[in-house]
Amino acid sequence: MSITFLPEDRKQKYLLLLLGLLCVFAVFVAWYQFSRESSFFLPETQPEPPQQITIDFTIFEDPAFLELGNPRPAIPLPDTVGKRNPFVPSL
Repeated sequence: MSITFLPEDRKQKYLLLLLGLLCVFAVFVAWYQFSRESSFFLPETQPEPPQQITIDFTIFEDPAFLELGNPRPAIPLPDTVGKRNPFVPSL
């Protein structure tokens, strides 16, 4: 008994057929999901918005907040910006 392998062209045909069936199945699943009536839509009634919104700004008067200050020192700017031009003829 000898072991026989499928020729490459035959194997490729089976893989192409499998890919086609997989694509058809994916299209069917997508169509089914979009065509059925979903229950995850928002309800018809929405909650009423709040009548009054109040923002408490007393945190800005707290001594702990006032002593925070600037977290980092300022970065000094260099005197010259960029690199020396390599195309300028040197004397």
